[in-house]
Amino acid sequence: MSSMSASESWRKPKIASIIYLYIYPRKDTHNLRLSLRSFKISYICIALNYQKMKKIIAVALALVWVMADAGAARKPDIKCGPWVQNVNETEFTVLWTSSEKVFAWVEVAPDDGTAFESCARPRFYQTVSGRRVAGTDHIIKVSGLEPGKGYRYRIYGKVVKDDGNAYATHYGPARRSGIKGGGVIRTYDRNASGCRFVMLNDIHGKDDRYRALTKDIVADSIDFLLLNGDMVSYIGNMDSTLSHVFGTVPELVSDVPSVWVRGNHETRGREFHLMRRYAPTPTGEPYHLFRQGPVAVLVLDAGEDKPDGNAEYSGTADFDSYRTQQLGWLKLAVKDSLFTEAPVKLAVMHIPAIMKAGSWYGQKWVSAHFLPVLNEAGIDIMLSGHHHKHIYVEAGECGNAFPILANDDTDRLEFEADAKGYVIRTYNQDGEETSSYAGGSGE
Repeated sequence: MSSMSASESWRKPKIASIIYLYIYPRKDTHNLRLSLRSFKISYICIALNYQKMKKIIAVALALVWVMADAGAARKPDIKCGPWVQNVNETEFTVLWTSSEKVFAWVEVAPDDGTAFESCARPRFYQTVSGRRVAGTDHIIKVSGLEPGKGYRYRIYGKVVKDDGNAYATHYGPARRSGIKGGGVIRTYDRNASGCRFVMLNDIHGKDDRYRALTKDIVADSIDFLLLNGDMVSYIGNMDSTLSHVFGTVPELVSDVPSVWVRGNHETRGREFHLMRRYAPTPTGEPYHLFRQGPVAVLVLDAGEDKPDGNAEYSGTADFDSYRTQQLGWLKLAVKDSLFTEAPVKLAVMHIPAIMKAGSWYGQKWVSAHFLPVLNEAGIDIMLSGHHHKHIYVEAGECGNAFPILANDDTDRLEFEADAKGYVIRTYNQDGEETSSYAGGSGE
């Protein structure tokens, strides 16, 4: 109290006392004496503790400012990802999700040993009709690349603090987001001498199995990871789906392109239609064609396994029309030079085109309609899943001019090819080889 004048020491507690009386009014005369007593006690307490309270308030205000500043400078998070899709010889697409709305970009540098910061690197943004956009879903296409080259990529962003004004958006500071893998992607090259990939199928959200089957994979030893359907049992919630499909092995999918093939279970669930956003393809549909080295890969989608009128689909299924549309595309795709000039021709479809007495409707449909086109196109082998067991059908067994291999749900399949042919090996979760096959002109 010695540092304050008498008038000052009186004035401030007096104001506080008035506030006290305002907050706790005494309207009845019966309690007036008690009110005055409370007033005196309050006055004494406030007068004695004014300096202490002033310090507490100052500290509290300082903490508020520190917390506000920390919030403004927070780093844009990565909720799931990144993973890489839709790779070709000159492009790839980096995808991830964030918890907050972020204005993000990707910077890219050749994997040539130079320091990333040795020069300004090109930036790539998510754009819509000429406008760079912010959001929580980040889908950024990196273009202008060279075939068969390795590229390092980094993710940057600014948290959107206020975008309510159409003429002035306020952001937090730019920050780099961490990537769990090395952040290096190699573009495809049709002139490469070989092609090597790993295939998984029918994981159905069993993350431990997913990790067990991929634990021995060295990222830079394969060209892509093929996820051949039913990685989840249905797509009811996209966050959960992305977590299972891409978030389970973040170090792998950030450094290896992944190719998502739709299974019949992934046609189910209230958010099934959103998955194409997170697994973009050249066609905009789950079916598409790409080429790596000597191998052309036809990715096909058999849709559901039961007739459209089945009660399980609640009147929502229209897969006959969808497959018919796809058949028209397939007839053109097999004439594309990307396919016709490939020494090794591969078809990938979750449900195998096996026509047998016990086959279900979807399997019979693709066998009757897709198989004749594939036979004529000179397919070397079809890779499938769906049956949760290992099935190998020799060429000619059921109208197929090529072998069909349905991989077990507990095995990973490794595929390696050169211009002369291919070798396939499957391994269980303990890394033990369970089967092997070879084919092509060099067999």
